[in-house]
Amino acid sequence: MSDHLTPELWGFILDWLPARPARVLDIGCGDGSLTRRLIGEGYDATGLDPDAPREEGYLRDTLEAFRSTATFDAAVAVRSLHHLHDPVRALDNLQALLRPGGRLVAFEFAVEHLDDAARRWLAAEGVAPPVSEPGVDEVIPLGELRAELEQRLDVLASEPSTYLAREGGREDLVAKEEAAVLAGILRPAGMRLAYERLADSKG
Repeated sequence: MSDHLTPELWGFILDWLPARPARVLDIGCGDGSLTRRLIGEGYDATGLDPDAPREEGYLRDTLEAFRSTATFDAAVAVRSLHHLHDPVRALDNLQALLRPGGRLVAFEFAVEHLDDAARRWLAAEGVAPPVSEPGVDEVIPLGELRAELEQRLDVLASEPSTYLAREGGREDLVAKEEAAVLAGILRPAGMRLAYERLADSKG
């Protein structure tokens, strides 16, 4: 999702991806903008999404159902894993798709941090909340998602991040959200994550 590909997030992705020309799966690629950017950086990237572009380098499928005879060196997931319909099946499949030592780099939404303080802040700034209530719109809480990931992959990095302003399409409020997080008014609603499949993980 290019609207969330800030310099910080892009730098995080590049820092944790294997060396070019690694084979990378872009999970939930949407319009394919991140896939194209990865290809432009020298990666052998494939975009995966039920609504992926109908062109070479993209696959119209879900993470739950996708199968490949070859493994990937890495996967990237920007704002997509919390929408998984069957996280156990999807993440089992992701583990099998990654080669031993393969990495997952993700940017995720902590829906459980969308509390009363966050709603008041959003209302005061005239921004609609990303979802109406935790658990609505099939959004998986970040704590549950991380627990599932950590049963399958080794944690390399986790960095709190802002999320609400960008999700609401208000780039002008990002600095204000960052200040509110630093002041303890808001809990960070985003998280940058990196994982690695261990060599002895079973696919």
